[in-house]
Amino acid sequence: MDCKLRVRPILVVGLLVLWINSPAHADKADSNIQEGLSQYREGLFPEAEKNFSEARTSRPKDRRLDYNLGSSFYKQGKFQEALQDYTHAALDESNPELKKNSIYNSGNALFKMGKLKEAEEAYKKVLYLDPSDMDAKFNLEFVRQQMKKQEEQKKKSDDKDSSQQNKDESEPQKSEDQKKKEKEQPKQDPSQQAENEQTENKQDQNNPEKMAQTNPQELSEEEAEQLLGNISEDLRKISQMQAAKNKPAKPYNSNLW
Repeated sequence: MDCKLRVRPILVVGLLVLWINSPAHADKADSNIQEGLSQYREGLFPEAEKNFSEARTSRPKDRRLDYNLGSSFYKQGKFQEALQDYTHAALDESNPELKKNSIYNSGNALFKMGKLKEAEEAYKKVLYLDPSDMDAKFNLEFVRQQMKKQEEQKKKSDDKDSSQQNKDESEPQKSEDQKKKEKEQPKQDPSQQAENEQTENKQDQNNPEKMAQTNPQELSEEEAEQLLGNISEDLRKISQMQAAKNKPAKPYNSNLW
């Protein structure tokens, strides 16, 4: 299956037959039409647009010129202008083929403009006029596939947004004061932080009281007895030193006297 819309060509036959067979009544409009058709075939769409537009000035009620001018706009990517002229061409109730093709290409222009729902309706109108139109059936199915893809993408996007919103709501919200404090609090360099921690540990080691508070340890019975023994020995030595200080001084003796 093709992956793009089927576009119908410009209505050339009617115009060619109409004016080629009427050389006696040829005028400036005929000349513009013939030149416009030739330019359209050669891919010179801006030039064809100009000639069809000039011809329509002389024949404003000729809906075939609306159709040809719409096709020239379509080839240039001017889809809004093309849609306008195709809509005018579709008003011709005296030419069923022109009406059907104008509605069909209106659907193409709407699709190019991203109006998929309106394009779908245009192809349905074509099939109402001609149920055997296979191009209209193809384009209708193509547009519906694109609409389905858009719906799936939109659903995925909505689910993603909803999931993110639920995640944000579940996280604790910080007050403005907390955010302000965190913003104002200076960040400490990791190396400086480690150095500060080492300094604090050294200060704690030099402070027995703090060490005792922060690192309390229980002594075993054997360790306690040993500690008491050491204390007793220290007390004995201190007593001996004190007793030596309190002895009366002996007179100085010397054989030289």
